[in-house]
Amino acid sequence: MVERIATGVAGLDSKLQGGFFKTSVNLVTGKTGTGKSAFCASFLYAGVQKKEPGFYLTTEEREEDIKADIESMFGWDLAALEQRKLLKFLSIKPVFPGKRISTDEMNRLIKLYVYDIAEKLDQGIRAVKARRVVIDSVSLIEMFIKDEYLSRTVLMHLVEKLKNMGVTAIFTGTVPETSEGLSGGGIIEYLVDGVIKLDFVPVAEEFKRTLTIRKMRRTDHSVLIHPFDIGKAGLRLVEIK
Repeated sequence: MVERIATGVAGLDSKLQGGFFKTSVNLVTGKTGTGKSAFCASFLYAGVQKKEPGFYLTTEEREEDIKADIESMFGWDLAALEQRKLLKFLSIKPVFPGKRISTDEMNRLIKLYVYDIAEKLDQGIRAVKARRVVIDSVSLIEMFIKDEYLSRTVLMHLVEKLKNMGVTAIFTGTVPETSEGLSGGGIIEYLVDGVIKLDFVPVAEEFKRTLTIRKMRRTDHSVLIHPFDIGKAGLRLVEIK
């Protein structure tokens, strides 16, 4: 039997034979506004309810903004959960040079940033003994590291590090508005164990959110398109009768 971890999305675990498999690394991807951050928050909060601490590493936003967004959506008292060491949030953004620099200098910046991410991941996970981890988002890392070989190497290193630390993790990826791909760089989806794609679909003059499981190793998963809602209790799949 494969040990499973609840996703935190109501109705999704039954489509995944019980949830993500333990120590898997998964990609939740979609265009802007499709609910990726809400999915990640639901995943971490499900762990909190089971006394499984979580670590949220953001590469694009400030910690304060991420927490304010989550509290606005769900009303959860994140400060209390942080005090109890059930959740930890950290922002680590790349520093883009303000002027043209040489290739060697850019490579040095990239190496420093990658080292910093790996070190902060290690520290954050150990600080709260995290069992669940979110890296939001991997797309900025792909953009910063423009060399495809180096980007693949870095992402492979991060995936392996998370697995070796025994956590179950989610990367988020942003699909450009003009793209039908699964991530901005087209690399990470080949390295992770699972891929869940979120979409907006026009229905009756409204936009409805949908979820599709595009890939999930070791799992006999649903291949249907599932509508979902975002409410105060988190994400919930809507069953079509």
